[in-house]
Amino acid sequence: MEYTLQKGSWENIDQAVLVEEETLPKSCYLRDNSDYFLNRTQGNLTLVYAGDTPVGIGKLSQLPDGSGWLETLRVRPAWQGKGVGKAIYERWLEEATALGCPAIRMFTGTGNARSKGLAERFGLSLAGTYIGATAKIPSSLLYLPAGFKLVEDFRLAQVLLESGRWEMEDFVVMNNTFFRCGEKTWRYLWEQGMIFADDRQNFVVIGARMLRQRGLHVAMYGGDGRRCLQFAKAYTQRQGLGQVTVSYPPANRRIHSDLEREGFVHDLSCRIVMERVFDR
Repeated sequence: MEYTLQKGSWENIDQAVLVEEETLPKSCYLRDNSDYFLNRTQGNLTLVYAGDTPVGIGKLSQLPDGSGWLETLRVRPAWQGKGVGKAIYERWLEEATALGCPAIRMFTGTGNARSKGLAERFGLSLAGTYIGATAKIPSSLLYLPAGFKLVEDFRLAQVLLESGRWEMEDFVVMNNTFFRCGEKTWRYLWEQGMIFADDRQNFVVIGARMLRQRGLHVAMYGGDGRRCLQFAKAYTQRQGLGQVTVSYPPANRRIHSDLEREGFVHDLSCRIVMERVFDR
């Protein structure tokens, strides 16, 4: 089957949305996120056509560490297994090479053997397993622990984040985007104003890579877990938002216990991050 690939734009965004709505009707976000993808990220949204019919979409985004993040891979049900995903991966690799990405990554569900297999076909391998947990924010006013302030000193931010790196098994997660731990990621989080700490060096990294209106994400926390998560929930509430999510390695029982004690509900299944590191 021959396919035509086009760069996503405001002229064809409705067709891209159509593909997503047919593929994952309960998990759509492209419409709400179009401006971010088209105007505020390095890397292209790609549409795949069979004749005049849009049959697949995919987005390459370059993350702060220079890596390529492969996201929003959608293939309409009637076209799955017919080489559409392969065509998107080939375009992603071309773009990642052109951008000089040191690595590419993507995530999928642990039960999605087809997605994992396609990634492996293009040289990606398992880099980590993570589970999400979400707290819905109530209407009643939540207690806000005193003393948490935005960290203004980048050197302090580095020290705090490095102290929690091992617990997160070298990734932090926001909006199902997996960021490799390291100085460039730390600087991004700090520049985005996402790092808060008190005078006892309890700290919380909270924010959203995109779609902030749908809720916030705790990428990492350290110190007194109860105090940190209480701050995260109260901070989210004071932003006028309805939920906060944490993603972490499921083997970390301390985080698991902290979250359950603070009323977070765990997802039914885990996600995996796949990675390919390029030799330069």
